[in-house]
Amino acid sequence: MSKITAVLSGLKKDLSDSWKSNRTRREIIETIVTVFVTAYGLDFLGYFLRVRYFRWRDSLAVSAEISHVLLYLGHVCFLAVMLLYAWAVRKDRRYFTDILHGNRRRNALYAVLGALTGFASMGICILAASVHGDFAVASPSGVQIPIFLFGLAAVLLQASTEEIESRGFVFGRLKAEGVPVGIAAAVSAFFFTFLHADNPGFSIIPLLSIFVVGIEYAISFHYFGTLWFPCDAHMMWNFTQDFIFGLPDSGNPAVISIFHTTVSGSSFFYDEVFGIEGSCAAVIVNLIACCIIFLIGRKMQKKEN
Repeated sequence: MSKITAVLSGLKKDLSDSWKSNRTRREIIETIVTVFVTAYGLDFLGYFLRVRYFRWRDSLAVSAEISHVLLYLGHVCFLAVMLLYAWAVRKDRRYFTDILHGNRRRNALYAVLGALTGFASMGICILAASVHGDFAVASPSGVQIPIFLFGLAAVLLQASTEEIESRGFVFGRLKAEGVPVGIAAAVSAFFFTFLHADNPGFSIIPLLSIFVVGIEYAISFHYFGTLWFPCDAHMMWNFTQDFIFGLPDSGNPAVISIFHTTVSGSSFFYDEVFGIEGSCAAVIVNLIACCIIFLIGRKMQKKEN
């Protein structure tokens, strides 16, 4: 009991320290507004390009499966805008290119750990919902391997683009400009949640769920020092629910998957419109992941000091 009390006491102190800063409240607010507006402006330009991209996609005579993969691949429009901004604004370039830097072996290690974390977190949620009877998972549907691999690459692009924007730029720049880590993480999580506000079935539980995931990815970037962990965690979270089990990804219905899933309704463990991400169970699982990453990160930080 004394060890648990000590851990909780240390956690409380660390969280309290993460909200402190030597900058004035006005300076912090001004920085937050500037970064948020800039990020949203880039995202808005990306949506404008993606409208044109979707028109091109819809004009193609391709299968529904390929069209679904191209939905994820459409994030190349957002990535193009961000890279153009990074080329034009030198002082912000590092926030968009940070994923390319660092020790390759270390980045690869965190990429694998991130993928395992995303897969395990989603797997736990799916197992709980399945055991509860919210859906039934049938035998593999015989998806073609080339489409499967194409989907994996497209989801990695989509997840990495969102992480570069929300964690690399929003969180990274806020932290670099003296905004307390706790506030920077909360703002980046809110921005990440805001990007999903137009998705089908978005409501209070999906909002909370995505916000918690945003905090989880921000603190992983803060402590591990690489975007590869959140990028791959995000990628495997999305890929597992959509392309492996055929469940909605943030309210967007799946089209192609390895397993066929028959949904029977909504519950504590599943939302039949928004998917796993719209459940209270997903909030709890990702809160636990947040705490684990935080404790591991603090332990690593203390060892380095």
